[in-house]
Amino acid sequence: MESQRHSASGLTETEIVEALGREFFQALDARDPRRLRNTLAANATFRAHPHSAPIRPADEIVAYFGTVVSSYPNAHWDVTDVIAAPDRGAVQFVIREYSARQGRERISEQVAVIRVSGGKIVSVVGYYDSAEFQRVFWETD
Repeated sequence: MESQRHSASGLTETEIVEALGREFFQALDARDPRRLRNTLAANATFRAHPHSAPIRPADEIVAYFGTVVSSYPNAHWDVTDVIAAPDRGAVQFVIREYSARQGRERISEQVAVIRVSGGKIVSVVGYYDSAEFQRVFWETD
């Protein structure tokens, strides 16, 4: 197994990637734009899907997610797994929102692939079934 460098915090590069992946979604769940911005490099990009137009820089990404959390005021983002390497990671997460009309939670499982450089996220690409998300979150209420 290859040895990894440790940062000033004592974390390996892989541990930093995992921590950043988790923190990005915890900040989103907490609706904390400063915390979210702190995970991102200034020149970061975000794409909701692999071939969608990128949103950049970091401040625009934070603004975008501000509209997302406003659209889903009762939703929660829970990280369920992170597979990390020294410069990238796959973050599996669940979006949950209770529907009083349905009497149950609406759930969407998704994945985001992140790339990290210099201790910050430089790229986020989302992977999810957009038709399923629309059906579960928009067409059932």
